[in-house]
Amino acid sequence: MQIIPRHIIKVVLFRLKSESVLALTGARQTGKTTFCRDILPQSLQTPFSYISFDDPDERLRTQSSPISVLEGLEGPLILLDEVQKVPDLFDPLKLIVDRESRKAAEGKKTYVLTGSSQLLLLRKIRESLAGRIALANLHPFSLSEAAECGPPRLFSEIWADKDALKKARGRFRRMSAERARALIRVRDEHQKWGGFPTVWQRKDPAAKINWLRDYRKTYLERDVADVGQVADIDTFALAQKLLCARTAGLLSLSEVARDLGLSVNTVKRYVSLLTLSFQCHLLTPYYENVGKRFIKSPKIYFPDPGINHAVLGEMAVSSGAAYESWVFSEIIKWKDLQPGDPGLFFYRTSAGLEVDFLMRDRDKLLPLEVKFSTNADSRDGRSLEIFLREHKNAPTGIIIYRGKEFEEVRRDIWAVPDWFLFTGE
Repeated sequence: MQIIPRHIIKVVLFRLKSESVLALTGARQTGKTTFCRDILPQSLQTPFSYISFDDPDERLRTQSSPISVLEGLEGPLILLDEVQKVPDLFDPLKLIVDRESRKAAEGKKTYVLTGSSQLLLLRKIRESLAGRIALANLHPFSLSEAAECGPPRLFSEIWADKDALKKARGRFRRMSAERARALIRVRDEHQKWGGFPTVWQRKDPAAKINWLRDYRKTYLERDVADVGQVADIDTFALAQKLLCARTAGLLSLSEVARDLGLSVNTVKRYVSLLTLSFQCHLLTPYYENVGKRFIKSPKIYFPDPGINHAVLGEMAVSSGAAYESWVFSEIIKWKDLQPGDPGLFFYRTSAGLEVDFLMRDRDKLLPLEVKFSTNADSRDGRSLEIFLREHKNAPTGIIIYRGKEFEEVRRDIWAVPDWFLFTGE
């Protein structure tokens, strides 16, 4: 099996320089085990010990004698997979980590924990390992990873310097037509099937959709059942379907509750479970008044196109909503690689001005408009132009679209093809 490099490796290696424990979270089947067993030890050039708590025998052995099990693992790298399944492990691990902290640097062990549920894992981290652990998140393959490129180069350059767009246009024009076609082919596959590694290993469309349906079934029967806060899995599955159909739209809990015949608090709990198990994300609006960001309705995004196809079946969302959700997923994958963790919002005013995405870091703003089209012109930059005029700390705006031209359509407003923006070209 070919192992595709993961961009998060640089973040993990950097965090492990100062922390002896790291929790790698992410949805089930995003490649956490492969990352820990193959990519990380090779990058660190070090031997490791590995335990998977998906194995019931390992769970029983560890639960009966956690201290002796942890002390018996040979380092310097210790990999503990699906640790949320052994909640009693965290206090003994805290004791071991505190002992390790008193050793000389060359004798210390490094612990990497993985988990598929933020709800179960992060609760135990807060209770036992707060202040002792670094956190990282492994997403499904980004477009750049699927295309086996480096991290999204242009997006990082734009975030650092607005003049990067003019320089990048020259680089874009020097790209061969063959290379551009290859990236567009990968983009089309990624927008259709999503980024789960197992999906990329399968060539037959029927095999892909069967795996995605099985993934959803496993999620409902195992992950949701593990959390234990859902009385009726069938009702939860219907809620997941109705919410997924609203991807890229404003979330109205009362509207969904009415459609399902449930209380608002029940729907709110379902949304929380979906976000904490990495199935969806909520995006808050941007206001200069910080308090309003937590009062107004968020937008909801289901980021993986393949999973969405399995969830919705014959139902469908509009092409624009599906495309906006895909762009959102690429932005958050890039965002998790950044040291400063820029804020991500959407922008909407009572006067009707809308901007799909808004990135913020200190006083700097970067507005992003998304267009599901192979063409973009000056008319598509009107809302961005108004936003730039009203916000002097936003030096440029970007229209992300599916076309093949990289042009300045209005002053300081650029139309950039998605396949170039989100790859390492």
